[in-house]
Amino acid sequence: MSQIERIRLTVLVEDTKNTNRPNLMAKHGLSFFIELKSAEYTRHLLLDTGPSANLVLENAQKLGIDLKKLDYIVLSHGHYDHTGGLLSVLKYIDKRVPVILHPDALEPKFSVKKKRLKKIGLPCSISELKETSGILIPSRGASSLMPGVWVSGEIKRITSFEKVKGFRIKKGDKLVDDNMLDDQAIFVMFKNKELVVITGCAHAGLINTIKQARRITSSSRAYAVIGGFHLSSANTKRIRATTEELQRLGVEFLMPCHCTGRTAITNFVAGFGKNCQRLRTGDSIVF
Repeated sequence: MSQIERIRLTVLVEDTKNTNRPNLMAKHGLSFFIELKSAEYTRHLLLDTGPSANLVLENAQKLGIDLKKLDYIVLSHGHYDHTGGLLSVLKYIDKRVPVILHPDALEPKFSVKKKRLKKIGLPCSISELKETSGILIPSRGASSLMPGVWVSGEIKRITSFEKVKGFRIKKGDKLVDDNMLDDQAIFVMFKNKELVVITGCAHAGLINTIKQARRITSSSRAYAVIGGFHLSSANTKRIRATTEELQRLGVEFLMPCHCTGRTAITNFVAGFGKNCQRLRTGDSIVF
């Protein structure tokens, strides 16, 4: 199996201001620029596009990153804080670039808080996206972007303590519970057969996502897990169970951000020590 020899991931947009990069804008949302190098070629992909039109473009420019190099755009799910910059990015790069997403990511989405509905879905229309040169590729199944790199597709829900609550989706004329089937992640088989898992929000469950990665890649463990882990509103029991399961699965490095939450990150640091690094806007990591 072909493997990736080098990974460089740069955080274009994240919730937290980085004191080392005061010129960058931070806002609730996420966007990763990922450079993947194999022995034969280099590919560039964007996982999510942040919450607003100009944020990802301005931060990329300040970081010296040319988004016109993009070979793929992957949407982890259909919430606005991950898709808000999509239309602007597609207009800016102005080339035929595949946009990999689950079909449900295009449907109207809502959150439910105190019995009130709030629109949290894709802020532009499908027709607007189709007017750009981007190529929408809706898929429910896993897909390979290049040798050694996969998009997860729908993630199996098998972990008892990982539940999805508080979301609705419009299907036709009906508003129904949204189990976030569109939640997906990127899996990279790194050199020496070490697996790197990159999530957007892990609405499907962080442990479910890692187990999906192991099934798809036939890897025995995940070397590093990076991204939003959606534990900001999780109770202590779930956070503790997640930490213990990560350790049992042999995860070596954790790099949480965005929706992970302060309490969960504190627990991860206690469990993983210096091998847990919180990511902020402008951070860049290299494997």
